[in-house]
Amino acid sequence: MASSSNLGQFVEGLSGTDYERYLSGSKTLSEIERGLAEVFTDKLAALLSVAEGGEKEFLKAYLRKYEVMNLAWILRMKAGRAPREEVEKILLSTERLGGMELKPIFEAEGIEALREIIRRSKAYVISSGVMDPLRLEFELWKSHYQRVLKLALRGRLSDSREVRRFLGLELDLVNLKTCILALLRGWPPDKIRELLIANPAGTSLGELQALLERRDPQAFVNEFGRFREFLEKAILGEEWAMEIERLKIMKKYADSERVSKFISFFYVLRYILGLEIEYRNLRAIAVAIYHNLPPEVRRSLLITG
Repeated sequence: MASSSNLGQFVEGLSGTDYERYLSGSKTLSEIERGLAEVFTDKLAALLSVAEGGEKEFLKAYLRKYEVMNLAWILRMKAGRAPREEVEKILLSTERLGGMELKPIFEAEGIEALREIIRRSKAYVISSGVMDPLRLEFELWKSHYQRVLKLALRGRLSDSREVRRFLGLELDLVNLKTCILALLRGWPPDKIRELLIANPAGTSLGELQALLERRDPQAFVNEFGRFREFLEKAILGEEWAMEIERLKIMKKYADSERVSKFISFFYVLRYILGLEIEYRNLRAIAVAIYHNLPPEVRRSLLITG
């Protein structure tokens, strides 16, 4: 796929797959991106539709991480005064996963109005007077994962060692990203500490606080060598590349984990991760083809084993 000579060949390469009916007739990059996003959300919605009881409640909460991604993109683009069409084309249809209606958020005039819509929805706990898009983004992630952990404990999903470690790794990466980006902005350690998520299966808040007191992003790189490339991308200001590294880390863990039980919720989390990686890989290829990047550059953008 990464060697396709043009977008038409890329679309043709996906014929006979789940993507065909969504991409048939697509010619522009925007049409292709929308089709890829629809397949991704379709598969997530199908998973949600067959879940029951506490597992369904947990999944509805867990899948709202894609809503938080949407909200973070909207916050940043509104802060940068990007046109609405530029925002819309990269968003996922998270309403279909039980999320908030996005239209009022699009129409909000400025960060303050957007923040108040989110607060009134009661979907997330965020501060009333904050205007910094990055702080609001961090608060959204904290509120999201606090709900996820609460439901994991209530539904006894956390009894599974594999599920606990998966969520612990995911939370570690969110907390480390918050620490690095906030330090680079010159925020004081006590203010950053407020935005971190207690992680019962990962790095403690005390450990992170001790590193924050050093006020040196490089201290995190030295301490967490296994996440070196992820953290170095943050220091370089390459947040888009951080996402690639984050998914690589998660994939490496998911692929290496050997589950002793035939039935485990870990398989569900691994399936969701696999869907996201496939979506992001295909979207990265399409964007790279559109910008006429060489095949070797396209392949470097992929999240592979």
